[in-house]
Amino acid sequence: MTPLFIVSFVFLFRRSAALSPVILSDESFIRRVNESYSKYLHSICGRETVRVFTQNSSRVISGRRTPWSVSLVLQGKHKLGGTLISPFHILTAAHGFVKFSTFDTAPCAVSGHKSIRELRSRRVAFGGDCIRGHSDELPNHVNCQKADVRFAKIRNVIFDGDFANGQCLRGHDWAIIELEDPIEFSELVAPICLPYPDESVQRYLTVSGWGRTNVFNDSDPFIRRWQMEHDPNCKAPWSDKMPTRVEDYLCTKSLDPKNYLSMRTCHGNSGGGIEQTDFNGITTLLGITSYGTKGCPPNELARSVLHDSVALRSVRT
Repeated sequence: MTPLFIVSFVFLFRRSAALSPVILSDESFIRRVNESYSKYLHSICGRETVRVFTQNSSRVISGRRTPWSVSLVLQGKHKLGGTLISPFHILTAAHGFVKFSTFDTAPCAVSGHKSIRELRSRRVAFGGDCIRGHSDELPNHVNCQKADVRFAKIRNVIFDGDFANGQCLRGHDWAIIELEDPIEFSELVAPICLPYPDESVQRYLTVSGWGRTNVFNDSDPFIRRWQMEHDPNCKAPWSDKMPTRVEDYLCTKSLDPKNYLSMRTCHGNSGGGIEQTDFNGITTLLGITSYGTKGCPPNELARSVLHDSVALRSVRT
């Protein structure tokens, strides 16, 4: 059984008044992983679970490349990406849980959070790469004849109030989802590693998710995984009017900005992780995909936010 501390919100968020909880359960506390279990998570995190072997002269592949990747779905449709960091907790983007009163992205105007009814209707799809099977109304994928995921209920959501207070101009676009029941780790489900405070950033980073390939296509049910290049200068194209000099931004760009078919983040990739893998094969979560340029052009500057260490300490010591 997962060791946990039960900590009230009042005590938990005393150090960061900007953290805003949305309570979906009947209890006003969040479950927190204790120190010994946090050390255990560190010992198993960030490892791909893919295994290739031969059975009856056939090549068999088991496990997953990204066992920590999850999809937040509503009525069977992918809405937001996320990353598993403990049996109870998912890191994702705050903007997927708030209501905007204008269509402007920067500055934005937030009127509150999504309705409790909608948030309770959302599910976290985990443990597989196909979030749905064949559909007559939606795009399909040859690898997804049927869904291979399981679903978890959301218990609570905590997001950084500075995202809304800053009119989407100051970063802080992150949220933590607490699940109703713990997820059991297996070859299909595992947590990602969290970065050290002084973690160096590699030139090429990895993105995973179920988002669109471009603005004209709807997302399909099969997860994609691709590389993007880190841009430490956050140099945006002339059409990008969003801020770039934001303290918690981690910026990336397509490997081929002049090619419209180049792999890049687009609608639906929000909330997914920006990752890097070291020489030992250990993958670390560096940031959470936030906003990008409208229309997802190939030369877009993709922004992710660095997660807040105070917030992470609220669920993992």
